Amino acid sequence: MATTKKSEAAPSIRRGVSIRAKLLLYASLVLIGPMLFYGVVAFVTAREALLPAIHEQLADDAVTVKGGVEELLTAHYLNVRTWAHLAIMRELVVRDIDKTISRFLESVREDYGIYLDVVVLDSDGVCRASSSAGDLGSDLRDALSSGTHKLSATARQLPHVAWSSKHQTWYIKMAAPIPDPDRPGRYLGVLVALLDRSVLDDVVIPKPGHRHVELRLVDEDGHVMAGPGVEQATAQSLEAWGLHETQPGQLLGRDSERGRAPRLRRGIDSTGRELLVAEAAMGAHGALPDLGWKLSASVPTSVALAPVTSVRKRVLLSGSVLICLGVLAAWLLASRISRPVKDLTAIAKRIADTGLLESVPNPVSRDEIGELTLAFQKMVAAVAAANEELVQSSKLAFLGELAAGIAHEIRTPLGIIKNAAQLLERRAGATDDGQAGEWAVFIREETDRLNGVVTALLDLARPAPPDKGPVDLGAVLRRAAHFLASEAQSRGVDIECTTAPDLPDVVCDSRQIYQVCLNLLMNALQACSRGGHVKAATRGGRITASTRCDGSTVEIVVRDDGSGIPEELLERLFEPFATKREGGIGLGLAIVRRIVASHGGRVEARNLPERGAEFTVTLPIGIEGNPDET
Repeated sequence: MATTKKSEAAPSIRRGVSIRAKLLLYASLVLIGPMLFYGVVAFVTAREALLPAIHEQLADDAVTVKGGVEELLTAHYLNVRTWAHLAIMRELVVRDIDKTISRFLESVREDYGIYLDVVVLDSDGVCRASSSAGDLGSDLRDALSSGTHKLSATARQLPHVAWSSKHQTWYIKMAAPIPDPDRPGRYLGVLVALLDRSVLDDVVIPKPGHRHVELRLVDEDGHVMAGPGVEQATAQSLEAWGLHETQPGQLLGRDSERGRAPRLRRGIDSTGRELLVAEAAMGAHGALPDLGWKLSASVPTSVALAPVTSVRKRVLLSGSVLICLGVLAAWLLASRISRPVKDLTAIAKRIADTGLLESVPNPVSRDEIGELTLAFQKMVAAVAAANEELVQSSKLAFLGELAAGIAHEIRTPLGIIKNAAQLLERRAGATDDGQAGEWAVFIREETDRLNGVVTALLDLARPAPPDKGPVDLGAVLRRAAHFLASEAQSRGVDIECTTAPDLPDVVCDSRQIYQVCLNLLMNALQACSRGGHVKAATRGGRITASTRCDGSTVEIVVRDDGSGIPEELLERLFEPFATKREGGIGLGLAIVRRIVASHGGRVEARNLPERGAEFTVTLPIGIEGNPDET
């Protein structure tokens, strides 16, 4: 015992402190220092590289969308001015309600689809023509915020956003004076177009791929006319773009077209979010005057710097993981050096103590330890194969002794029964008793079959080559099914036998194949409960690819709807004495496999998905087969 304890303690000392401590120290020096340095450098570099790109993106979005808004407003502003100078407006000379101009304005509203209304006011603010008939003759000065009674003030006011009580929405008021063709410098009235504010929502949108950028069109008072927050606008006011500036603004680049530069700044909005903001002021654009509006492009700082934050988190996380993995790898490496030898030692001791062979894991390396593991693995496999062969030989030897005893005890009474059946057959023939003669023939044939079973038991231990010849497998199967018909009827089980009409003859031993059919059908009957169903059939087919030969095959299929094959028995089903049926000895399927193999065929069994089991015997056509094949 003292020697054993000493031998067990020695490997622990060799695996212990020295190797593990050195590897852990090495992992710490190699991993922790470079990882910390790399993390700091990566974070600073990523942040410095990302901020200019964010600024450029925001400024580009602000300038681009600002230009789109200017183009949109300019186009509609020019439309209003053009309509105000049309010849049809001469009808206003007669200060009366004009239906011709109203029809024109109605067509304009319907064609464009983005104007809430288009109206013509005279110098007193009275509606003389409108795209909505209900406005004719009304004083719309207050409703349209048209200003004073003087045309000089009304006609020249700038486009601005106002609320329409009639339409319950915000609109952009576009106004242009209507000149008097007969009195230069005088005006007949003013043309006012109510452009739906929602047209701005189709322009004030981020570029594709800039989904985190928030764009807002802000008027001179800081009210949001398009962008986040405008959908909550009420009749009283539009939401103010509240931004508390935390860093003085700075100019970025130059707007070469107008000399205006986007202004960058940092701030906190009303919800407390930190933002990076770029603002582009809208100037005069063509005929459109300077409205004092701004286009603001903003992005939350947390979102803008998310890649940098992600890099920092990833560096910290990956660094921590790598350090842990490095330390763990060092610990595992120390353990792995001695683990294979320890495992082999444990396996060898278990085999020596229990006498039971067990599998040896594959070698994990190609060094000397791996070679030792491979050699030990081959040795255990060779010993296991030898033991298996010895066990099979012992089973067959026992089976031979059992068959010899059965043959000695059964063949004598079988001979007597056969002689009695022959005498009964002759007497039935003399008395013309057909039914007695038929039963006498059955008794004699089944006596011969039982005698053949005894011989098969001896053949299982001492296989004999089959006596082959052309055989109609359909007839053999039908004969077996007919013989078991009374047994099936007594069990309350239905046997259905179908055979292919053009089935070719098979070169085989009809007696042995008959025995195969009987064994398979009897097994199926025993597996079925009352009211069950057994189906037996033959199928013809061809081998499409084989390493041995190309030719035709015939299949015998026996299927039942019984309880199926136990899973633990499925792999060794065709071995001798493999059975769980009460009263069975497990030789029937072993004989089936031996007979089928001696014919160069194969037998397979499987459980059906729905219920029951299926046995398939595949035999070659016109091929003698290899009697030694198993």
